[in-house]
Amino acid sequence: MSTYRDDEPSRVFGRGGDSRPVSGPGHGPRENRVDDAVGEDVDDFQPPNPKNPLAGARPAVVLGAGLSIGGILALIIVPFLPVNAPGWTVTALIGVVLAGLVILFLQMPRSRSGGGDGAQV
Repeated sequence: MSTYRDDEPSRVFGRGGDSRPVSGPGHGPRENRVDDAVGEDVDDFQPPNPKNPLAGARPAVVLGAGLSIGGILALIIVPFLPVNAPGWTVTALIGVVLAGLVILFLQMPRSRSGGGDGAQV
């Protein structure tokens, strides 16, 4: 017959909220011990130093991206400025964005390298 009573709120805690002793060997998380030799390998980890993404980029790609992003931002910001911009400003900014996109498009590779189906691990 078990020592559990149906009128008790739980098997772990008694009526007063105090914990009940658990019978048997303790296999809780506090009884686990970590071997010191295992932790020595983890301490040698050196995180990689992130490189500057613009350091290895081709100048034409940076120019195209700058023109495209800068032109779009200027198209968004210029109407809210308290300055009277000439009428050709919007047309010029659209031309800058299109020029940046053309430069980026021309920098794309002409052919693919490798003939796989794309499923790689």
